Amino acid sequence: MTNYATQMQMAQIAEQIQLVQIAVEEVRQGQEFDRLAMAYSCQQKLVQALAIKNPELKAMALLRIASDAEDSRNLLMQSQNANVAFIKGQPESFWGKLISGAKPEKVDARMGEIRESLCAINMVSLTEAMAYQEMGENEAAQQSLQYYAGYIQDTYLSDMKFVQRLDLLDPATENYWSTNLPVIKEKIQALVEEKAKWISENVKEQAEILGY
Repeated sequence: MTNYATQMQMAQIAEQIQLVQIAVEEVRQGQEFDRLAMAYSCQQKLVQALAIKNPELKAMALLRIASDAEDSRNLLMQSQNANVAFIKGQPESFWGKLISGAKPEKVDARMGEIRESLCAINMVSLTEAMAYQEMGENEAAQQSLQYYAGYIQDTYLSDMKFVQRLDLLDPATENYWSTNLPVIKEKIQALVEEKAKWISENVKEQAEILGY
């Protein structure tokens, strides 16, 4: 009877732990949805701000959008870092997965979050750069894009073995990570270089006008 009572208590404790884990996961997912909503909100705000006719109001709206986009991007990056750390912490061997690895459906869910979050980071980074460009602040737009390119390099492309592992873990059939991450970085870097060239030429032109 004592053993039976002990087993029942352990079963109840295990059930409570599982309920707590489910509640924590629901909160985490809710926070991720909030971060994604904020990013897409910045995109829509930019569309609406571009339609504003009053120059002063338009400039104020664009500056606010650039600030909100930077906040949104960094929140998404922190979430991305947590999911990347989760994937890196998963054992790679068969026995390791069996003993201490997360359930496959949980790994798949995290992979889906990483991909969706990365798309949102890409979108909100371009939103911020476009807001700065619309204000004529091309150097700020350049720095924003450079920051994003550096994040892609540091988080992913500095460890190609991890990128290949993402390809293996991703439920998608195509090699999304090894194929698209270098392309994203190249396109962002091209935008950075194009803006740097434009800034350089513009400064030179202004200097000539002023007689320097």
